[in-house]
Amino acid sequence: MRGAPPTWVILGCGYTGTQLARTLVARPELAAGVTVTRRDAEVARALGAALGARGERADLAELGRPGGLELPDGAIVVCTAPPGPDPAGEIRALLSAARHAARIVYVSSTGVYAPGGGAWVDESWPIAPVTDSGRARAAAEAALAGSTVPWVALRAAGIYGPGRGLAERIRAGAYRVIGDGASHVSRIHVVDLVAAILAAAASTLTGPVNAADDDPAPIGDVADQIAARLGLAPPPRVPVEAVSPEVAGMLTADRRITNRRLREDLGVALRYPSWRVALDEELR
Repeated sequence: MRGAPPTWVILGCGYTGTQLARTLVARPELAAGVTVTRRDAEVARALGAALGARGERADLAELGRPGGLELPDGAIVVCTAPPGPDPAGEIRALLSAARHAARIVYVSSTGVYAPGGGAWVDESWPIAPVTDSGRARAAAEAALAGSTVPWVALRAAGIYGPGRGLAERIRAGAYRVIGDGASHVSRIHVVDLVAAILAAAASTLTGPVNAADDDPAPIGDVADQIAARLGLAPPPRVPVEAVSPEVAGMLTADRRITNRRLREDLGVALRYPSWRVALDEELR
């Protein structure tokens, strides 16, 4: 970024937002200040103190109301908060509060897409989500299109990383393969998703960008290979009917997400182009 670094506000600072905040605090050339928010004021303050950032209570639906969080002029506003009961209304409130921001980066989901049947899915794939979470993300994105501030919606594939991945669940005996395991699932390591957020904030690009690695693979194959590397038996298969429609919809959509725009338009070089790289690093 040219000139003085901007202030950053990370709304809904969970797993990804925390990794982003750590990165920004460690690199002061990128951020003049970092504010992280949670819906609970005490949790927000504790998180901010732990990260070396400012922690504030914020609820997307309350932004712009009297007493609500003020978003600084010229800030980079990153929304990693999951949608609430009124996704479109929440984003409209965000856009009103952030009308003088420099840029908005919204972390969305590949769940907004229709099922793929194994096809490669780019940003032009039909928006026809089959899960409640996907429908909420799609509604939020549709509202985001009304922004007067430049924005990017990063459609993240399955986010994994330290403390959040298949290996931990397989070790604990808590992982089950849904159906026959043939459905392709795309992923993105949290380190690469943070790199995508930084690139989106610094770019002039507007619109949706898929955030996924190079290696979508059948979920059963991935689980079996990880188990074998750990010296464990393959995880059991369970029928689709045995899990909730939400879980089934996420894990049987069979999409292979293409990341061309992430690489070429945002210039992101993936540190973890495959889950295999992350697993090798973990087991090294």
